[in-house]
Amino acid sequence: MNTLTLTRTIDLDAPAPVVWDAVRTPAAFRTVTRGLLRYPPAERRTDAWREGETVSGRLWLFGVVPFGRHTIRLARIDEAQLTLTSDEHGGLIRSWVHDIVLEPLDDHRTRYTDRVTIDAGWATLPVTAFAWLLYKVRQTRWHRLAPTLNAPTPTADRRGR
Repeated sequence: MNTLTLTRTIDLDAPAPVVWDAVRTPAAFRTVTRGLLRYPPAERRTDAWREGETVSGRLWLFGVVPFGRHTIRLARIDEAQLTLTSDEHGGLIRSWVHDIVLEPLDDHRTRYTDRVTIDAGWATLPVTAFAWLLYKVRQTRWHRLAPTLNAPTPTADRRGR
């Protein structure tokens, strides 16, 4: 098997439980992949991802280039370990196993790691190069998103009501 593994880590300014709640939502997925990927099955979702579920649909690179049908199986959502693992395939991609791992650094900061193992046959190297760009941009967006995750809702007054 022709696989490569890519790991990227960033520290976020938000508590691990708050980041974990966001990681499990299609809304966060849409926010951090906007302009890089378009995946209609995630666009229609408002509920959280569920362990064991499988979603499948067309994947669009940069929102406009068709990349074929892509299937995502939520293989593991481990609340205790703050780990979400997706097992994916489609188009050129035989296997794309993505782990999101969170580690609390203190009460206000979280270490966020993306680890992906890719098998795309002859295209493994260029697909992994795209993954490097994808996760670099995603983590930059997570860095900007994290401080807003704990922000009070606009309907709450200063006493939190």
